[in-house]
Amino acid sequence: MIVHDLKQAFVNDHLFRKVTYVSGALLICKLLALILLPITPHAIEDWYIANNIVDGNGYSLSLGPTALKTPVYPLFLLPFALLKEQGLPLASAVQHLLWFISVPMFMRACALRFNATFALLAGVIFALHPAYGYYPFVLESTALTVPLFIGYWYASELYHSKQEQPFSIMMLGWIVGLCQPILLPAIIMFQLFFSLKFKKSAFISLLMSALIVFTPWTIRNALTFHAFIPMKSPMWMNFYEGMTASLNQSDIVFIESSRKNVNDVNMEPIYKQIVVKRVITHWDEYISQSLHRMKEFWLIPDRYANNMFEPRVLISRVLPQVILLLTTLATCLIIMTKGIHNNQKTIILLMIGTLLYVSLIYAMTQAANIRFKMDIEWLQIVLLYPIFQVFTEHHKAKGTTSGK
Repeated sequence: MIVHDLKQAFVNDHLFRKVTYVSGALLICKLLALILLPITPHAIEDWYIANNIVDGNGYSLSLGPTALKTPVYPLFLLPFALLKEQGLPLASAVQHLLWFISVPMFMRACALRFNATFALLAGVIFALHPAYGYYPFVLESTALTVPLFIGYWYASELYHSKQEQPFSIMMLGWIVGLCQPILLPAIIMFQLFFSLKFKKSAFISLLMSALIVFTPWTIRNALTFHAFIPMKSPMWMNFYEGMTASLNQSDIVFIESSRKNVNDVNMEPIYKQIVVKRVITHWDEYISQSLHRMKEFWLIPDRYANNMFEPRVLISRVLPQVILLLTTLATCLIIMTKGIHNNQKTIILLMIGTLLYVSLIYAMTQAANIRFKMDIEWLQIVLLYPIFQVFTEHHKAKGTTSGK
């Protein structure tokens, strides 16, 4: 059904075709850049885990078995790790292909929920988003999370219009949550919205699909670490990373020396001891830092403050961040004052809630990297719809008045 829907849209809508062609041209340019330019895709822990699996060392990092990362993205990288360093550009090329496919899926999801005209506008913005154009060059889970999330939303909208929610689509939703755990609460709300309306047995289906996706990973962690780790180990580590600038040097030295000998799971109680002590004794400072991190999340992290006006950073991140922030605020104002159709309002509110929840988590922990917001920034493109609706209604009203 999904392939048929995309094919039908491509055949029947010439503007849909044009946006897809533009996205395809960008894909070709990026693939040529991978081949012709000296670009080495940046790889971090997920790549090292995939290489250790290939080498017969299991799901591990330098200190042995790990739960630092959830398994979806390392397993995605596994076939490319078989080629060692030569697999890096190939993995990046596949990520670029997934993002190309995401553009028509994104447009169709917007068309099914809102309308075809807005879908084209949203598709153009998504396809031309500077940071999203670059990000598939990075071997980090966001490069898979965003296409998976968009694919899940599109498939859910498509089957929602048919008054059903297949078990396989539910599983895809949970895979998105396992790929990027911070999105799990959002995935739960999306699952409930798309599933419970049509099936009395939907709750059982949701539970069974979740068990199928999460149970193998949870059992592996229990057998490996003798601990209940349903997602991944870092929690207190994230709190610690967000407060390193204010910690005593002795605490930092202690943590850094411990990291050399203790794996990520066993490091958690050590992080917790330092974090809890710091929050209790300097709670006002922690609140102040959390508010500052909230600002970093929505604007620009401190580490980029000194070069934010460089053309590269200004075009790729500063302008998109500021523009999308302003339009998101405008959308919230429109919803509070004017309102939109209930069928569209629920999804809009789910997306606003996801943005607020994720920004709150990063404000409590760390917001030091631009990439932290990339998992959900595409939601802000969808949030342009209430603004689009206001302009459309104003234009129609003006046209009607002129006609009289």
